[in-house]
Amino acid sequence: MMLDLLMAQITPEQLSAHLQWTQSGGKSGRRVDESGMNLAGANLAGQQLARAQFRGTTLTRADFSSANLSGADFSGANLDQVNFRGADLSEANFGGVSMRHADLQDCRAQRADFSGANLMQSNLCTADFSEADLTAVNAEGCRCEGIVLAGAKVADAQGLPRV
Repeated sequence: MMLDLLMAQITPEQLSAHLQWTQSGGKSGRRVDESGMNLAGANLAGQQLARAQFRGTTLTRADFSSANLSGADFSGANLDQVNFRGADLSEANFGGVSMRHADLQDCRAQRADFSGANLMQSNLCTADFSEADLTAVNAEGCRCEGIVLAGAKVADAQGLPRV
């Protein structure tokens, strides 16, 4: 019941309008902007949310598995225990987020900004962080088997394998 109330904030109509917005290059439709909202536990698996706005949003335990979130802005969001397994996170902004105990296995996060993010105890196995900004990331206790860090900025990062 609680999940239904939270999901009412992103309706099928909003998702459709967002898809139209991305496909038209912003000329029609409307971008999803849930900045500052509480979407804890939301199921957005497989959704097309490229360039959506989630600044400062509470998304704990949300499911974004296999979603297209390329270029989305999650800066300052709470993403603890979020499922990003297999999602496209390329060029997304995760600057300063809390993403503890998250699942990023098999995600594509090329050129994404994770600077200052807290990824403690997250699953980063086989995630592709090529050319991503991981400056000052806290990845202590993370699973990192098969992680791709080619060209990534890792200055002052903790818990990541050395490149």
